[in-house]
This record gives sequence, structure tokens and C-alpha cells, in this order.
Amino acid sequence: MRAKKFRFPDRIRKSRKAQAETQFNWIFVLIVGALIIAFFAFIVVKQRSASEAKFSGKISQQLNTILVSAKVSSGTVQEIPTPEISIRFTCNDYYIGPASQRLGSRVVFAPEYVEGNSIITWTLDWNVPYKVTSFLYITSPLVKYVVVGDGRAAEKIYDALPDKLTKQTVLMSNYITLSDEGDRHVRFIFVDQTAPSFDIPIGLDGVDVSGLKVNTGERSVQFLVQSETGLITSGQVYRYIEDEILYGAIFADKPDEYDCLVKRAYSRLNIVSSVYYEKLNEMAPMFDATNCEGFYRRNSDINSLVTATDDYPLDVADYTAIGNAKSDLRDTNTRLQLQSCPLIY
Repeated sequence: MRAKKFRFPDRIRKSRKAQAETQFNWIFVLIVGALIIAFFAFIVVKQRSASEAKFSGKISQQLNTILVSAKVSSGTVQEIPTPEISIRFTCNDYYIGPASQRLGSRVVFAPEYVEGNSIITWTLDWNVPYKVTSFLYITSPLVKYVVVGDGRAAEKIYDALPDKLTKQTVLMSNYITLSDEGDRHVRFIFVDQTAPSFDIPIGLDGVDVSGLKVNTGERSVQFLVQSETGLITSGQVYRYIEDEILYGAIFADKPDEYDCLVKRAYSRLNIVSSVYYEKLNEMAPMFDATNCEGFYRRNSDINSLVTATDDYPLDVADYTAIGNAKSDLRDTNTRLQLQSCPLIY
């Protein structure tokens, strides 16, 4: 007897077909929904990125205006409110988010990162002895500068730093007892301390710190960086003649960037001195056979400045020549004044 073939009723077959179609529809809806969500998420991210780029560009332009205006007024200190931002400085540029601006020929000493809702600017003319350029120093109230030393030299450096800075002075014997006071970064300036490295106070465990060794006798500085064993030296020893160069090492926290900025400054000194040298040679015939002529024709002091700054880095002899020429030019200017001759500067 042949077995009967079992057949599903039509309504069961239709039900299963409907279920399959329903499942397919749901899968289709989920895929389409995911694509729609991804599309709108992409739009939101792009709009946010565009908005941030626009905001960063606007702040960057405003900061450029601030830098230009700050450079005009030598000796001024300003605390300028800003949005909550992080500015990254290099020797040649500064960055706010994706936006950047070139610094050009400007000499701007600043930490690598300046953060917070305000910046502090300080402008000083660099005179050797005539004005060469203006230095701009930038930092944040979130950075504390601690001058560590026991003598008058440490007090002098502390007093020279603007009062608007977050700053403190401490004796070397009390240095190790310092504690965290909520500062985002602490930079130590060790004045005339001979130790090759320095322990970081236990109370500052976890705080971002850096340092600088200053030898006021040799007029030299060396950078200190944070390590597992404390603050250790980094980079070469840099000499300075004018205090304005020293202050640059206090504000800048990367030796390579500092070196680049100092190179730019001395290059500027070379250019300005060359212009003075040519100008005085052109003036000399106007004072032929007078007491003034000898001061202008082939002025040896200005020629010394040109020669000393022809190549960078400078050596000890170059720094000595610059110091001597600077002093001699001041004396020459005084004698010119006494003899009623036009001043050199």
C-alpha cells in the first residue's frame, strides 16, 4: 500500500511566507534605520568639526591681534581673558585646535602649552645697546613659577618677574617641603645651585613640573626636565648677556624651542648692526675733519657685533665681544653727546 504524501494546508504555507516577509521587512527597516542614523551622526560630527575649526580660526586671529598689540608697548604686562582654550607654541607657529598662525620674525617665549581662560603677556625691548627687537613672553595663571635660592640674585630674578604671574620664592632648605596647591604646572628656577639634579618634593607627587638652573656668575642657564629620579638636566648650557634672554629661558620650557628663538634674536642683532654700520659710514663724510668723524667711520664696536653674530651658536669669545661692544657703544654715545655730535643710537 502506497504511503500518502503529507501536505501542509494552504493557510500554513501562507502563514510561513508572511512570517518570512515580515522578518525580511524588519531586517530591511533595521538596515535602513542604521544607515539613516549613521548619516545624521556623520552630519553632526562634520558640523561639529566645522564649528570647532571656525571657532579655532576666529580665536587664532584674535590672538594674533593681541600678540601684535602687545608687542607695541614695551614694559607692559597684561592679563587677557580668553575662552577656555589650549594654545600650543613652537618657535615658528602657534596652534589652537586645527587652526595655526605663523609667528614670522617675532620672538615669543612661552611654554609649549598655554591653557586656561586667560593668558598673561609681558613685553620687553631687547637693547644691545640700541633696540634690536621686542621680546614677547606669554604664560598662563595656571603655571606657577617658583624661584629657589638663598641670595640676592634669586630675589632679583623673583622681583623682575611680573606680579601678575603666579609666583613664589623659597629658600633651598625649604624647597623639599613644598606641597601641591592646585597648580596645573610648577616651574622651578634654581638660582646658583650647583647640584646636577634635584629631587621633586613628595608633596608635589603627581604634579607636572619642570625647571631651570641659572648660574648668575657665569650668566648661563640649563633646562631641567621631569624624570623618575627627579628633575634632571636636558640640553646644553646656554649663555646670556642681557636679562631679557634669561627671562626667555624661564618662560620657554623646551630647550630646542628656546635655542631656535635665541638664534632668531641674534640673527636680528646681526641685521640691525649691519644697517647701523653702513649708516655710520655714510654719515662720516658729512663730518670730515671734525671731532665727530672718527666715531662714525668703520666703527669697530658695531663691526664686532656684526662679526660675533655672523654664525650661531655663539661661542664664549662671541659673547665676550658682544658684552664689550655693548659697553663701549654706551661710552661712545656719552662722548658724542658731550661733543655735541649726533648720537649713534
